[in-house]
Amino acid sequence: MNPDFDTIINRQGTWSSKWDKYREQDVLPMWVADMDFAAPDEVTQALRARLEHPIYGYTVLPDSLIGVIQARLCNRYGWSVEPSALELVPGVVPAINQVIRGVVSPGGAVVTAVPVYQPFLEAPEYMGRQLFTLEMTEATHWDFPVAEFRALAAARPEIELLLLCHPMNPVGRVMPAAILREILEICLAHNIVICSDEIHCELLLDGRVHTPMAAISELAADQTITLQAASKTFNLAGLGCAVVIAQNPELMAQFKAGGAGIMAHVNTLGYVATEAAWSECDAWHESLLLYLAANRDLLVQHVAEMPGVSVGLTEATFLAWLNVTELGLTDPQGFFESAGVGLSAGSQFKGDGYIRLNFGCPRRVLEAGLDRMRKACDTRMR
Repeated sequence: MNPDFDTIINRQGTWSSKWDKYREQDVLPMWVADMDFAAPDEVTQALRARLEHPIYGYTVLPDSLIGVIQARLCNRYGWSVEPSALELVPGVVPAINQVIRGVVSPGGAVVTAVPVYQPFLEAPEYMGRQLFTLEMTEATHWDFPVAEFRALAAARPEIELLLLCHPMNPVGRVMPAAILREILEICLAHNIVICSDEIHCELLLDGRVHTPMAAISELAADQTITLQAASKTFNLAGLGCAVVIAQNPELMAQFKAGGAGIMAHVNTLGYVATEAAWSECDAWHESLLLYLAANRDLLVQHVAEMPGVSVGLTEATFLAWLNVTELGLTDPQGFFESAGVGLSAGSQFKGDGYIRLNFGCPRRVLEAGLDRMRKACDTRMR
């Protein structure tokens, strides 16, 4: 049975952070990375089956889920991972903080390329560590700034961790293996651990294939902590389950120490949903990628008709990074909210002059939002 991504599902009254932000306002929410599609039927059926048992107590990590994760990594990437290299946590964002707490010494520093997902910018401060940033630009198609990273790593020995957003959020780029190898070479030369957030790795469009940083070589595996989850791909973020992959036992020990006393366990339903998504939903996943690519293409067509707005090619994710500098706005987010569309401000990603739009929604909703945006831009540029 083909998945139905066109049906508009009313999320009002479900405590949806995406929709409740604009409760009782005529604003279409296209901000947080939360799709407006029903989860796969197989996931819902697995959850329903688990709910038939009326006790929801503390749950250990199912051996079957470990096997599913190992099989998925092997089948998709040719990546062989032992069970001891896997740790399940309630989400990628807390895991980022835990990595910093466990790996980076007091007085040490973290580096990341910007614009980037907001928690990358917040977590070092939360953990009392210094943050350095490397600027990416649209003029270079948001390529990772390898030369700048090499120079900074040599000049700043206090840098102990690279936070890598791979694929990139918000700019939607997929880093080629050649760039990953250059990044690895720099990290090996300066003993910088890599934390590779690959939560969007199953959302590559147009047939592109993800290359996990740790799967490049044994040296890469030894230097990398990888974060993945089914949550973005299968719309399960509210169930809180992610996997941490660290094949270096020392790094895994540091990661676990970083969460000692503060990191919670995954909840029962998070385990169930993740196992069903990663073992039974490949056909749904393939249909989703086709639908998202068509939404992306529709967005590009509409943006071409918006005066003062441009967009590059989104290679991965369901997030578009729009350049609105020509509109001359002091508050781009507020401007589009006034037009009835809720977007993410580029400034929160260190991307002033840009906005992020979530196109993971039924096509009619996307068309309505883009139409509102075009009318506002027409009025602004007259």
